[in-house]
Amino acid sequence: MLRYDLADVFTDRPLAGNQLAVFADGGALTDRLMQALALEMNLSETVFLTAPQVGGDARVRLWSTVTELDFAGHPLLGTAAVLAGQRSEGEAEWRIETNVGIVTVTTRRHRADRFTAWMDQPLPKISLAPAEQAGQLLDVLGLAATVLPVTLYDAGIRHLYVMAESPEAVLDIVPNHPALGAVVGSDHINVFALTGSATAVTRMFSPYDKVPEDPACGSAAGPLAAHLVLHGLLASGTEITLSQGEAVGRPSTLHAVAHTDRDTIRSIRVGGGVCLIGGGHLNLSGGGGAV
Repeated sequence: MLRYDLADVFTDRPLAGNQLAVFADGGALTDRLMQALALEMNLSETVFLTAPQVGGDARVRLWSTVTELDFAGHPLLGTAAVLAGQRSEGEAEWRIETNVGIVTVTTRRHRADRFTAWMDQPLPKISLAPAEQAGQLLDVLGLAATVLPVTLYDAGIRHLYVMAESPEAVLDIVPNHPALGAVVGSDHINVFALTGSATAVTRMFSPYDKVPEDPACGSAAGPLAAHLVLHGLLASGTEITLSQGEAVGRPSTLHAVAHTDRDTIRSIRVGGGVCLIGGGHLNLSGGGGAV
């Protein structure tokens, strides 16, 4: 029997935000079985906890429905809340080992099943998208232009950023996922627009995933804040609030803060609410464990 916990991340109420499954004992599972279980759960990501190897509180293996990920946002916040729900009261700090190193997450417990969690994100590498790819991407998205250059940020997961001219333009996109995949390959696409001086609406498309539009993408929220700061649209150290998930019926609220020094990103933090909504057990005694 495999035990798992379920959490909704980037929300203060159940059945919103981004869903997450956290399997308590992933140490004995093969990679093929982890991938099969992630597909069985059919969520944006599924976490498998294993024993820490380099002094962290836990090590995680992060899987989408199609591949293992080196880094992801909402799974780390949700995992920290699951750990806090089992081990701590009040505020706690968790050092979570990932494939890109240790990520520190701070949790604050509000009640038995409600938390706020913030992470210090790895700093991304930045590169401009080639002009031909940027033009093709805008055509497939149905956007006339992008306010800022289409830019790739990579902090263990690759995100392309497209700034639309209005929130309505973001929400009106009807994604053609095969066409998007043909343009960007396995990269993720983030289309966003400001709705105020420190608020924005965003959508994230992952064309080759079985969940092709993410309800709330924490790994994208941090670089988005940095992107705005680097282009002078947000002051360094200002917390931006991002709305996501409306298009897929999972309204989500993400918070991000980026500190920069001239053209250099110094730190990125991302946070939001986490609701622990339950859990269960999977019985693989019929032979599934041989996957």
